[in-house]
Amino acid sequence: MNPATLPAALLFATLPLLSQPPPDGAPVRVNSIGFQPPATKHATIATGGNAPLPFRILRLPAGEPVFTGTLGPPKTTPTTDTGETLRLADFSALTTPGHYQLDITGLGRSAPFDIARDIWNTPFHLVARAIHLMRCGCAVRAEWQGRQFAHPACHLDDGWLDPAGKDDSHRDATGGWHDAGDYNKYTLNTAFSAALLLTAWEHFHPRIAPPGTDTGTPDLLAETRWGLEWLLKMQTPDGRAHHKLSALTFHYWGPPGHDREKRYFSGWGTAATASLAAVTAHAAHLWRGIDPAFARRCLAAARLAWRCLETHPQNTPPAQTAFATGAYACDDKTHRLWAAAALWRATGEPRYLADFETRARAETFSHTGPGWADVRDLALGLYLETEHTGHHPALATRLRADLLARAHDIAATARADAHGRPLGGGRQSWTWGGNGALAAQTYLLHLADRAAPDPAFRAAAASALDFLFGRNFHARSYITGLGHNPPRHPHDRRGEPAWPGCLVGGGTTSGRSWTDDKDDYRQNEIALNWNAALLYALAAFVEPPLQPLPPSPPSPPPTAPR
Repeated sequence: MNPATLPAALLFATLPLLSQPPPDGAPVRVNSIGFQPPATKHATIATGGNAPLPFRILRLPAGEPVFTGTLGPPKTTPTTDTGETLRLADFSALTTPGHYQLDITGLGRSAPFDIARDIWNTPFHLVARAIHLMRCGCAVRAEWQGRQFAHPACHLDDGWLDPAGKDDSHRDATGGWHDAGDYNKYTLNTAFSAALLLTAWEHFHPRIAPPGTDTGTPDLLAETRWGLEWLLKMQTPDGRAHHKLSALTFHYWGPPGHDREKRYFSGWGTAATASLAAVTAHAAHLWRGIDPAFARRCLAAARLAWRCLETHPQNTPPAQTAFATGAYACDDKTHRLWAAAALWRATGEPRYLADFETRARAETFSHTGPGWADVRDLALGLYLETEHTGHHPALATRLRADLLARAHDIAATARADAHGRPLGGGRQSWTWGGNGALAAQTYLLHLADRAAPDPAFRAAAASALDFLFGRNFHARSYITGLGHNPPRHPHDRRGEPAWPGCLVGGGTTSGRSWTDDKDDYRQNEIALNWNAALLYALAAFVEPPLQPLPPSPPSPPPTAPR
């Protein structure tokens, strides 16, 4: 089978690869993609002392200085972060589009960066395309920086029903997305990821609406539907949702088209069932004006799952004893809340509203943003943004105030953090998938900005992107194929060169701990949900018309201290 080619609207521009990357802990740390002209523009400099220390911004390729400034006062990061003394270079006043580099005598130069109105368009394209390249059950192909990335249709016999091998019965579960550095497929993570894509469309579609595909459906929604169609296959006739479709182990390593391991349905669980109910109800609401027949299918699935949940009011974990693959274990509490909110939005029926408001009485927004295991932020956000009347006034007022308080706190953390990281640098902020959590946290900032616009919220969301694309201890981008010295050896069974546009998990014990090592799955794996969160974070800053950026001019590498 011939690999599918990319839609013309998503052909990619090429960003430069730099030679002689700086060592980890490089003294000059900056977002190496760049900045929109009105954005706050900060770099983090590894140096101490209180003496005035000048810096220059040089226009490339000529190297003439166009801006000068003085480093800010020192900040000391905790040992749970990077344990350094750092200073800030603020060049926000530079708004002229161009190609630049930051220079500090005695410390060296930063990675080059750009100032441009549409600076985030190409990263958005590539991150979206990376999700497409995670498709299972069809051929995929893309070209990036002169390399071809492709595989033929894979896993066409998904899936088998009895992991114990006593019953050789089979049911179609082809399609969906590979979950991470492995090729398994998980209901909770697919539902969460699809929900982030749907939310990105609803929040930002005037920005991210390129020409549609040949079916007339916008590209992002067409991609989301690929995941939704697989989720519908995971539902049983009585409404239950299988927790995952997986091989029994993680043993296979190689291209997806060569994987011959049998893959099985796990048992069902109430968290998976509630997640399926929530995301299909969300889809039913959105597709009503695009494809009414698909909207009806989604709503029927959501209602069926809800009836199953009513029949099983207690948390029911899935049977997974036969599997040594990802457990995705969690309580179903926030997933039921999410299902109720989404079904109320899709139907306007009071019974779903009553269920939601009963469950939401003691709920608050998180500080870290939504994740597959805790989706309360998605649930509460749907409730606040639902156009139906009937919200309980006191509950809606409390939740709105809580959201704004969280967003102001996150923005304050970003301003105080020496690397601008809105999660901060405390020990609890360095977790498995911390980079994905940082991207997902921007949901709270943009939700708050929609409720009560405040430039501080968008500035903090942009600061999260600054960190992910190079304003960090390593002075490296954490997204394959983008920015300066990106990960080259991610934990990804598709192999090397690294497939482009994928966010790696990041440090799990401190701001120093990340390693670009394919065997370090705790810190250097890729994942569907992290990319979905990054897509949401980028979508807020896309500038229409959504066309690929032209190639950047050649750039000199960062230099060693003079």
